[in-house]
Amino acid sequence: MKIFIIPLALGLIASGCNISNEEDVLENSIRNNLSAQGNVQQVELSRQDENNLSGFAVVRDSSGVEGRYTCNAHRTEGSNFQWRCNQQIDDQVVSRMENVIRQDLSQQAEVVQLELSRQDDNRMSGYALLRAPSGAEGRLNCTATRNAQNSLNFDWQCLPEGQAAPAAQGGK
Repeated sequence: MKIFIIPLALGLIASGCNISNEEDVLENSIRNNLSAQGNVQQVELSRQDENNLSGFAVVRDSSGVEGRYTCNAHRTEGSNFQWRCNQQIDDQVVSRMENVIRQDLSQQAEVVQLELSRQDDNRMSGYALLRAPSGAEGRLNCTATRNAQNSLNFDWQCLPEGQAAPAAQGGK
C-alpha cells in the first residue's frame, strides 16, 4: 500500500510545481508587459480552476501615482494562456479624469461643479454644471470610456441633456 502512496504523492507534488510554474510564468509576462506603464510593484495571481486564474497588479507611473489593475488569465490550449489586465477605475482615476474634463471645459465657461462615478471596469459617468459669463448655468451629462483594452486613456464627452453624442473628445 505504501508503494502506491509515495508515487502518487510525488506525482501530486510534481503537478503542484507545474501549476506554480504556470502562475510564475503568467505573473512575469504581466510584469514585463505592464512595465511599459511604470514600475511594477506587485503581481499576484491565484488559480480559480484548472483553466482560469485571476488577481491583480500594482504599478507606479513616472509621476509616482500608483494604479491597481485587475488581471484575468484563461487557458487557450495546452500550457498556453491568454491574459488581460485593466486598470481599476478607483477614486484616483475618477479624480484624474474629472481634472482633465474640468481643465478643458474651463476654456468654454466657469465649471461650477463636476462629478463622475465609476460605472464598470471601462466607464465613468456623471455631470458638469457650467456658468457662462452672462451668469446663465447649464448642465452637461458626461461620460468617459476606456479607449482600448489595457489602456490608461479614456475618451470623454460632455453633452447637454437630450443631445445626441458626436465623436468623443480625447483625454486621459
